[in-house]
Amino acid sequence: MKKVFAALALALAAFAFSQQEQGISANVELFSGTKQRAQFLGIENDTVKLGGYVKNQFTVVRIHKDKFKSILDDNGNDLLAPPAPVTSDSNVAVADSTAPDSAATDSIAEEPLFSSSTVLVAYENTTSDSTLSAQMTALTARLLLEGNEQVHVLGRSDIPECNDDICLQNTLHKKGAKTIYNGKITSALKPDSITLELSRITFEENLPEVHKAKLSLSKKTAFSDAIANNRMQNLILSAKNIPLPESAPKNSYIMVDTDPEGATLSRPEKDAICRTPCTFVVTDTGKVEVNAYWNVESQLWGAQSFVRPIPGDTAKISLRLKPISPEVHVITTPSETEVFPGSAEITKHSKSIGKSPTKFPLNEPGMANITLRHIGYKDTVVSFYVAPVNEIRLNVEMEKLTDYNEIAKQKEWQHDRRMSRVGHALMAGAIAPVIISAIFVYLGSQDYDDAKTIKDELRMPGSAKGENYQQKVKKNKDLVDDGDKKMIIGASLAGAGVLLFGVGLFLSF
Repeated sequence: MKKVFAALALALAAFAFSQQEQGISANVELFSGTKQRAQFLGIENDTVKLGGYVKNQFTVVRIHKDKFKSILDDNGNDLLAPPAPVTSDSNVAVADSTAPDSAATDSIAEEPLFSSSTVLVAYENTTSDSTLSAQMTALTARLLLEGNEQVHVLGRSDIPECNDDICLQNTLHKKGAKTIYNGKITSALKPDSITLELSRITFEENLPEVHKAKLSLSKKTAFSDAIANNRMQNLILSAKNIPLPESAPKNSYIMVDTDPEGATLSRPEKDAICRTPCTFVVTDTGKVEVNAYWNVESQLWGAQSFVRPIPGDTAKISLRLKPISPEVHVITTPSETEVFPGSAEITKHSKSIGKSPTKFPLNEPGMANITLRHIGYKDTVVSFYVAPVNEIRLNVEMEKLTDYNEIAKQKEWQHDRRMSRVGHALMAGAIAPVIISAIFVYLGSQDYDDAKTIKDELRMPGSAKGENYQQKVKKNKDLVDDGDKKMIIGASLAGAGVLLFGVGLFLSF
């Protein structure tokens, strides 16, 4: 049932509804194999009229009789070729005046095919403009030709035997047309407008498929409107059921001035645009973020605003700059994630900014990067825009690692980094022993100097070897012993310092 109704619907350009019209109950069979129960209402101009109820309404459809294999009534009589009436006097068959004219049908069938399988029927014009139909027909034919579609143009007067579109398309199809373009020009609801309607009928397996498209035009400038902005071309594409090409968006403009002037203007994830006052192009349809900033010595001044562009026009905005101190606030899941500046590969010598949650200043607006590392999670590089505002908040959820080798590399990095820190600590700790060693060496050398002075005094001629002499000898000996001790301590400390520095250097690198 659904297949029959689909075939009948595709074959018609219009429906006629009636609650009273009834006909002969018949079994209908098409050459396509479709079978259906319907009411036979007669044959007009080689067109069979059938009736039936669709959604509780009696619907009449018209199909060319060549599509039917048979139409049999309940007694088995073929209604496509009803028997001719016989006179009582002469028993000579007389053709029914309502039967189709076989000679006319034969003449149509014998006519040669068109020069092309695509036929364009001139627009039917119901308006008062008599030349518009010819103009639109010529324009449509030209556009079809430019689209590599060869067409045979026919006037409606070339098919005088048809008074409706169904007869028209069936007759043309019988003559060899595979694609038929059929247009109408009618008055629109507004008195100063007209409607251009173009139908495209294609035949596949003898069943027509219809696509329609409409276009509203100004009544006074119909032809100019049709050729403007590819409107007629789009009408043909719609009739072909081809999606229309997307039109390029209109450029919009934003003009920005600042107080003070000369500020750098930028947008998120873009380089600096210009210095104010200036105007730049946007294609966005939503709100546009605009940032202006100015570095004055070590102080950053800035302002931020949002502008909604005006399609094809210029939106103006004024910004007053104020002192700001941008800070980046990093929050991660999990917490205690180390934050490294930039996007370079992390090594054991990389210095982190801190562990999340953390804050750090960035006084240069524009694009920036940080790298996040947490053992057991994938390293994450975060690119963000530093706007001239006081706080930029970053919320990052880390992705867990499932590759054991990657986790092992991170743990190895953690161990190497810890050893590197120990090495740096030892190198730093080596400074103290060296300094203390130098002090002891210095003090020891002072003791040696004092002992040498006393020794020189004892060697002076005439020195009495009395009690005072013996005291000086003892003091000289004590100073030498003290100097030796201090030198030994200094040397030991120096050796320890050198050893610590060497071990630290080895662990660090």
